[in-house]
Amino acid sequence: MLLLCLLGSLGEVSRDDTYTLTLVFQKMHCDECKRDAEATVRRIPGFVGVTFAETAAVVVINDKSPLPAVVGLPKDMGFRGSSLTIHGTVTFSGDKATLVAKGSGATLALTGEKVAELKKKGGGKNRFQVSGNLTGKSLQLESFQTAEWKD
Repeated sequence: MLLLCLLGSLGEVSRDDTYTLTLVFQKMHCDECKRDAEATVRRIPGFVGVTFAETAAVVVINDKSPLPAVVGLPKDMGFRGSSLTIHGTVTFSGDKATLVAKGSGATLALTGEKVAELKKKGGGKNRFQVSGNLTGKSLQLESFQTAEWKD
C-alpha cells in the first residue's frame, strides 16, 4: 500500500519505468536520522522518490539507472539490509539463473529455492518482475511474476 501511494504520486514516471529498493533499519528514532537518510538516498543516480515507514525506506529509482550501492546512512539507525523489486529478462544456464535489468542492463544472479520454481513456472517466458533480498550482485529470490513491456 505504501509503495502504491508513492507510485501514484510520481506524475509522469510510469511504474514500469522504475524499480524499488527497500532499505530496512533496526530503528528510525529521530527526525535528524530520517533527514540524513533522505539526503543520502536522494543522491542515488536516477532517484525518483522515497517514502519512510517506521523501520524502512522505500526508494523509487528510474529503471535506466544502475543498481545503487547505498552508503552513508546514519549508523545509529542499524541498517539491516535491502530488498529489490525490478523488471528484467531471466536466462537459465543449468540450475543457475541470471536477470538482466530492463532499463539499465545490470545483471543479477538469482539465488534461492524459488529459482527452480521460476524455471518451472516460466513456461518459456523470460520477462519477469522479481523481488528479493539484495546482496551485492545477487538477489535471493522471494517472489516473481511474468511481465510485459515495450522495447
